[in-house]
Amino acid sequence: MSEVQPAEAKATIRMSGQEMENFEVPIDILVRVLAGLQQILYLLATVQEKRSVGERFRVPMEMQQLYRLRASIPQPGSYAIPVLLKPEIDSQLSISGNYTEIMLNLEGFFSSLNSSDFNQAQNIFPDSKLRNRALRETRKFLPKADELWQLGFSRSDSDRELTLTNKVIDHIDNWLTQDTPEDAVMTVTGELIRIDFDKRLVVLRYPPTRQEIDCIYLEELEDSMIENRRQMIQVTGQFTLDADGHPTNLTDVTRIEPVDLSPINVREVAGYGKKLRLRMPLFLTPELDEETKQLLVVEESQIGLHVFAYTRDELIHEINEQMLMIWDEYVNVSVDELASDAQKLREKLLVKIEEV
Repeated sequence: MSEVQPAEAKATIRMSGQEMENFEVPIDILVRVLAGLQQILYLLATVQEKRSVGERFRVPMEMQQLYRLRASIPQPGSYAIPVLLKPEIDSQLSISGNYTEIMLNLEGFFSSLNSSDFNQAQNIFPDSKLRNRALRETRKFLPKADELWQLGFSRSDSDRELTLTNKVIDHIDNWLTQDTPEDAVMTVTGELIRIDFDKRLVVLRYPPTRQEIDCIYLEELEDSMIENRRQMIQVTGQFTLDADGHPTNLTDVTRIEPVDLSPINVREVAGYGKKLRLRMPLFLTPELDEETKQLLVVEESQIGLHVFAYTRDELIHEINEQMLMIWDEYVNVSVDELASDAQKLREKLLVKIEEV
């Protein structure tokens, strides 16, 4: 008798927000989301099939064929794409999995991220290696801190749509570092010198001391390792300091990524019960500080903005905080309380920004 093929499972992903105006989506975002979803489905299939996971997890070729996600023609309204899991028409491989259950678990995983329900995520991914990998894959395709869009997910047989925003990244980062004391984690920026895959070691040159620092990374990071050498990277992990307070090595590295100095597009900021909208988008280009090369710095003298932070996400958060503070100090006060230079800054702010 021939194997009974599983019923197909359908869902819709919806990308909405200012990035998706006119029913269009930037190609890099579209590719990022679809590729990330595919990786998480492979991980869910691995859990369902109860496959053993070695030190270096790789998706077997037959699993790639059995659980390949398909995208249909986009639907109008924001930018919605129907996706489905279904058997290959000419596949000779038999499958014991359940596509519907995998899609349900995908919804459950996204729900756990939204509600910060770590127990639910543990139930879906009992194996910590698979769970952490799923968290990292999700982190890569979610909206970044300065991207004004959100990702919706809904199964075809459900009326509920989950909406994931860049706020979910905070939950993911907390989970990935929950076993590490907060004061023991730091981000170091330096020049990538070499990678030793056998020793799970990344070596970078630390600009303040010009010394090389050994960074021992977690096995699960290997699939997303940086290939280009001699570039500036940021490494986040537990640190050991020397007598002068400089890091000498990092262990349990949880994140390795290139330094992102691309312009930050500020169109609106929100917080403390208010929202500020830029009448024209403000493009802020980060630079590394001259002295240590550890801090990302942004300066915009037109509105009195000067911000610095160790990571891009932190920098964007500080930009939002400072813009809200500047607005309160110079606009939401009586003009008579301001000195002449402060009044001039207030006028510039009112020209560039409105409160909505």
